[in-house]
Amino acid sequence: MRDRPTGAELLDTARQVLRDELIPALPADKRMSALMIANALAIAARQLQNGDDLERAELAALEHLLSEPFAPASGDTAAVRGGLLSANRKLSEWIRGGRADDGPLREDVRAHLASAIRHKVAESNPKYLGPQG
Repeated sequence: MRDRPTGAELLDTARQVLRDELIPALPADKRMSALMIANALAIAARQLQNGDDLERAELAALEHLLSEPFAPASGDTAAVRGGLLSANRKLSEWIRGGRADDGPLREDVRAHLASAIRHKVAESNPKYLGPQG
């Protein structure tokens, strides 16, 4: 077990100091860059906290949707990311080929894409989703 603060907590603290103490002291022409850094720290903290759970869930959903395995079940993060890339490419081929234009697959693909986007936005810009997340 790691001591506290965790990596995510350290990133949150660094972001808070940046926003509360450093950005107000910066010249106006440097504030936008500092705000982008603060946003990057927040995204990194959320990704660190989530680990690869969202990627594993997306891969499992794609494997179910496409009826094909793309990574070993016990794969490490690199294997999961590689499998996810391959699965998304195959789904893109299906969509471009019109395979999901009609029928029950259309709704399954739409639901998968909506879920995947929601998870991405939850990490990159959770305020956009509002309190319902």
